[in-house]
Amino acid sequence: MRHHMTTPATLVDGHRLFHVPPQGLSLADRAAARRQDAGQRASWPFPAYDDKTPERAGFNAGIAYGLWGVEPPYAQALAALTGHLTSHAMEVLVTHRYIVTAVLRCGFATVSVLALQGRPRTIADPGTHPDVRRIADTWGVIALAAGPCLYAAGQIPEDAPDHR
Repeated sequence: MRHHMTTPATLVDGHRLFHVPPQGLSLADRAAARRQDAGQRASWPFPAYDDKTPERAGFNAGIAYGLWGVEPPYAQALAALTGHLTSHAMEVLVTHRYIVTAVLRCGFATVSVLALQGRPRTIADPGTHPDVRRIADTWGVIALAAGPCLYAAGQIPEDAPDHR
């Protein structure tokens, strides 16, 4: 088995760069290595007016993490985190649509809620939500061109089977 260091993708001059495996690998092997470096990602749009949005976002994220091989207790915790983060976003960010994203990369799970073309109604710190603080290892808010984005993340424990 060949060993190579994994380098995270970065932006350079607007282009996404991925770690290139050592010479001698086939193009298919190189493409597989790039996909592995990129991790798993899924996004879903939700309307701002629907009270079921947090529940639906959590459900989708839980299913995604489960399909990606995260053990059920951790997938359930990430589903709950997604629901809480979405609920918090709906309280503090004004928008017509939320884009909820779940990511799993190298055993690190991140959920985010983008308020598309939105604006803060009040302080948007996810750390003020007790359930986000309880479940996540880290959280924050990013001002993106598309709108404000809340995120929360946590490490899947090393002893969890198949934690990619």
